[in-house]
Amino acid sequence: MYIDTLLSEADWLITEEDYHPEKNQFYETLFTLANGYVGARGSLEQGSQTGSPGTYFAGVYDPTPVFFTELANAPNWLNVKIVANNESIELEKGRILKYKRTLDMKKGLLTQIFRWEGAKGQITRFEDYRLVHLNYKHVALLKGVIVPENYDGPFVVKSGLNGYVFNTGVIEQLLIKHFKLTEYEDREAEGIYLEMKSRLSGISVGEASKLKLSVPSERSVEIDVDKITEVLTFEAKKGQAYEFEKYVTFYTSRDVEDVKFHTLKELNTRVDQGSEVLLREHVSAWEQKWLDADVKIHGDEVAQRSLRFNIFHLIQSANEDDDRVSIPAKALHGEGYRGHIFWDTEIFMLPFFIYTNPRAARSLLMYRYHNLDAARENARIQGYKGAQFPWESADTGLETTPKELGNPLTGETVRIWTGEEEHHIVADVAYAVDHYYVATGDEQFLLKYGAEILLETARFWASRVQYDDRKKAYVIKKVIGPDEFHEHVDNNIYTNYMAKWNISKALEYIDRLKQKHTDSWDKLKKKIVLSSREIREWKTIANNLYLPYDEKTKLYEEFEGYFKLKEIDISGVDSTGLEKIVKDTKWIKQADVVMLHYLLGDYFDQETKKVNFHYYKRWTTHSSSLSPSIYAIMGIEVGNYRDVYQDFMRSTRIDLDDEQGNTSIGIHAASLGGAWQVAINGFAGMRIKNGMLSFKPWLPEKWGKLEFKVKWWGETLNVAITHETVELKLETTDPTRTVEVNIAQRVWRVKGGETCVISVCSQ
Repeated sequence: MYIDTLLSEADWLITEEDYHPEKNQFYETLFTLANGYVGARGSLEQGSQTGSPGTYFAGVYDPTPVFFTELANAPNWLNVKIVANNESIELEKGRILKYKRTLDMKKGLLTQIFRWEGAKGQITRFEDYRLVHLNYKHVALLKGVIVPENYDGPFVVKSGLNGYVFNTGVIEQLLIKHFKLTEYEDREAEGIYLEMKSRLSGISVGEASKLKLSVPSERSVEIDVDKITEVLTFEAKKGQAYEFEKYVTFYTSRDVEDVKFHTLKELNTRVDQGSEVLLREHVSAWEQKWLDADVKIHGDEVAQRSLRFNIFHLIQSANEDDDRVSIPAKALHGEGYRGHIFWDTEIFMLPFFIYTNPRAARSLLMYRYHNLDAARENARIQGYKGAQFPWESADTGLETTPKELGNPLTGETVRIWTGEEEHHIVADVAYAVDHYYVATGDEQFLLKYGAEILLETARFWASRVQYDDRKKAYVIKKVIGPDEFHEHVDNNIYTNYMAKWNISKALEYIDRLKQKHTDSWDKLKKKIVLSSREIREWKTIANNLYLPYDEKTKLYEEFEGYFKLKEIDISGVDSTGLEKIVKDTKWIKQADVVMLHYLLGDYFDQETKKVNFHYYKRWTTHSSSLSPSIYAIMGIEVGNYRDVYQDFMRSTRIDLDDEQGNTSIGIHAASLGGAWQVAINGFAGMRIKNGMLSFKPWLPEKWGKLEFKVKWWGETLNVAITHETVELKLETTDPTRTVEVNIAQRVWRVKGGETCVISVCSQ
């Protein structure tokens, strides 16, 4: 078995060429394998003093002091340790003669190759691959080969399930153990089993594994604190290759009542199937995903590989089969933000799924619907009506933002206001519901779930506003907009405009329901007790909501008083000190006004977008990973191309280059989606105009072609863009189907099975 022969072409690979222990946690994040149900950080099978292994099951949260609740680090199933001729193979000891780990994004594999020389001069070669199965959500597999190159002797292969794991607190000295042991068992020929239960949420996690060798061996089992290890011993001969396989299965009590039964049954089934079948079906599942999700860039290998990295991690973060979970801000890749879910999902990640996997998009929105009662409770607690989705959400849907973060060793604390003031997420969720419906035409979702979200979020805003006699308008006070440098501000334009949009859109859907779905409207109106008087109040508020705008300059003021803030030089200030000195200045964290003009582009004329883009671009620090992608897209839209490619590459490589310095605690999941949006909504210029898809492309000079697919109302549209043409082909089994597309200010009808080539000119 030679691992290199398994690997795909170079533009599908991310490779670690040398071993640097200080980079272990960085690569653990990059090399995370997941399937939306479970994520396993890319830790070394052999273990490491500097690593931070993590196994995270979507939806398995457990309360803790300070953070309310967090995604709980579950038992680690990765370890495969080797003792060769009485010498333990450890990468931080001995001498590494060769080392390479490779993430194969096309096949969803992580491979490792190393040659290691111990203190006795013994040279051992180790190769393996691992997978977290994309089709079988409860299955993982490690398969490899061990070769003693210049010696004979006894070999011991140890493979365990380790429940002695912790979450790391705000500081490394704080470790939180979420799981307590409930059972372990040596199943002899059937492997080993470990079951643990989260201490406060009471969720059981069962894991089972079976280690197999290609030669006869002597088997034993070791038991330690919260650990059970299968041990196989055999006599090895110089130069001979010895294959091993480790099958792993897992279930939680979120999925089934009898965790042990299902975990062990799954293990027996997959062992009987064999590793070759599991590998083949896993690779085939990834091939199917890439057929819909791949974005091909011709003429720029670095951009191609970087963008695929973002798409790969998006694909493996969503679980279309579980609509009670969503994607945390760090996905299933680490403990950053404690595994909480933000607006990142609906605004940055969801569009990718809407256009490549609508079923997954629907599932993500259903997470919000299932937590609608919790959102109502959040509103009630703060004295509002309707549904207030939390700034940080976990399993219950209640607000999980900590009120303060502190260091118990020093006594220092920082007050956190986002949970109490960053209310724009309410409109962001409503925006996502509308976006999904317009792009998919999923009437059932709208009638059963989406309309209720839209109306209850509108109701929240109607209770959140205040009437200002001086302005003769409704205002929204004491908020935090997307620019989190400035807290307690009044009339943040993003928040106000999105609130106005939210209410207006709810009114539109009410009219639609009244006209086309009277039965559904009657049931919904009765369910949420919505009166005609309340609807009239909504109209009044939407028509009179204050929007800070200067007609002379065409500038929208980010919030009241922003234009009067100080203008200071921040060159040389590091990111740590930035937030402390910019609160009273014009410097902003990320796209705010520019974000609004992106999301609600049809509501603003081109000159207004251009003026605001240039004004706010000067003051944007891009201290958030969410920011570069939006400026890249809007740079193209307003014709400011100078920094577009740089901002695009920055968004695709925020984790690959560890630009924020915190990739070690998890992937920047919003940036993954933002990078995809730059390719599709930026370079391809895709928008929805008057209910139809529209393209206005602009490609970087060195790009020869951009190719991708989008799902639209149940059909698949193939798009190929060059500097001169847009080529469209509708994939459908019905040759009578057509899709209308707006390109170059003209509507084109693309018929099923036919290719339409439209001439365009890049700006």
